[in-house]
Amino acid sequence: MSNENEIYKNAPLVETVFEIRFPGEPSIECNRDKFYEKIRSDYSMVLVSSFQAGAIAAQPPYRFEREDGTSGVIMSINKISFYCKKYEGFSLFKKETMRIFSIFRELFKVEKLKRTGLRYINIIPFTREKNIIPIKNYLNIQIKLPKSMSTDFKNLSMIFVSQTEGGNITTRIEPVISENQTEEAIMLDFDYAKEKDLNFDSIDAYLEESHKHTKDLFEGLITDNYRKVMRGEVI
Repeated sequence: MSNENEIYKNAPLVETVFEIRFPGEPSIECNRDKFYEKIRSDYSMVLVSSFQAGAIAAQPPYRFEREDGTSGVIMSINKISFYCKKYEGFSLFKKETMRIFSIFRELFKVEKLKRTGLRYINIIPFTREKNIIPIKNYLNIQIKLPKSMSTDFKNLSMIFVSQTEGGNITTRIEPVISENQTEEAIMLDFDYAKEKDLNFDSIDAYLEESHKHTKDLFEGLITDNYRKVMRGEVI
């Protein structure tokens, strides 16, 4: 069994992102510097994406990032997100997210929201067994196929969307390989979205709800044996 507030020693989480989208606000493009001045002591690196073919005629997103690259803020005319690549628990992630978004709201007076999304990207390293992905060692996934078909998979790619009372969560499961082509891993990617009747005043509650549903799904998907690996009880 898992503890609701447990932080795993060897967690596979590599990136966490909370994003809000809202109707386009032109003043954001003209006043990015004011927002930057409020956060530059922590997020001093300024990175600007290149234009993409077919993109709307607006300034590309700005990314304000810590010097060590562990976290940052992405902001554009119609959305803002806080991302973290060194996760130290939900409480700390939420605290910094709310601080950043409070600064943003104070400057730009955004009230109505179109979407909120909390994303967790997990990378679970594995070694093939007789050229097969040993997914049952890590995830509780059951796939029923005709008796003539084997469930020993050389490759696997799954996307499913689960509806909740307040939103929906998209889960992606697929193998990935390192840049040098020497190590493989299972990517377990969650994206919990809310898109109805949203306002800035309730962001705290939206983030809590998103985390709860995502945490419950993660805990239900991982096997007890892999949980021991994450706790550092076994190698």
